[in-house]
Amino acid sequence: MKKRCSESGTILVTGGTSGLGLELVRLFLDKGYFVIATGRQSVSLESCGGKLRFYLVDFSNLGQTASVISQICENFELDVVVNNAGILSPPGFTATDDGYEYTYQVNFLAHLLVNEIVIRQHDYSRPLKIAAVTSLAYRVLAPELNASGYYSDYKPFRAYSDSKLYIALMCRHFSVKYQDREISTLSFDPGVFGSRIYRMQPGWFRILYHIGAPFLRRPASSARILAELLTGSGFVNGAVYDVRKKIRKLPEIEPSAEKTFWKETGRKIEPFL
Repeated sequence: MKKRCSESGTILVTGGTSGLGLELVRLFLDKGYFVIATGRQSVSLESCGGKLRFYLVDFSNLGQTASVISQICENFELDVVVNNAGILSPPGFTATDDGYEYTYQVNFLAHLLVNEIVIRQHDYSRPLKIAAVTSLAYRVLAPELNASGYYSDYKPFRAYSDSKLYIALMCRHFSVKYQDREISTLSFDPGVFGSRIYRMQPGWFRILYHIGAPFLRRPASSARILAELLTGSGFVNGAVYDVRKKIRKLPEIEPSAEKTFWKETGRKIEPFL
């Protein structure tokens, strides 16, 4: 039987071991939630009162991701899911264990899999909130739907921008696909803040970012705003919010192209569902 561990609710935070994710873990623990965090390294917080559970998982492996998330869903009744895990694109093309471009899978495809597993195992009668952390990067380049997960001409910023567009579109997609259920979704642009997301970048970029990080906004402030959106009186289903709680527009995409995109990406995760 699934556990109901807190009257406040149970939240799953992917990438909950550092930066924005870790701050979200702290915030929701303070709010009385039972928090489940995933990541590639363990996290331990003092005075969490047994309200924190950690699962080791690497989103570059879809089979491992599906196994861990299914285990979580079998044991816990989730109320909120925050899709936060992400990377900056590697400087050169890097393939995952599943053969897809690394950014595409870790930032987007694995989260699509996570949410479909959660939704399919969720009690139909209970509300569920899903949030995804996007970035202002998706607004810099012209939208490009590439469902293949491959790039013949790999460019790191294009890969990153695309992945953050897809994660925002995913929330809008779910708001339509599951409109007959009590599922509410939003994507959130946290702005620029100091974090360890630079860790896969070349030496010079890593050094410069490390020097500048102390002068950037702290992740705690962005985490607080996202927590307020998720626990507040309500938000527009499928919308993109920024740190001022203002709705950002998603780019116009030809409906048939977007339909094809979801059909093809759905085929990629179906073997793991």
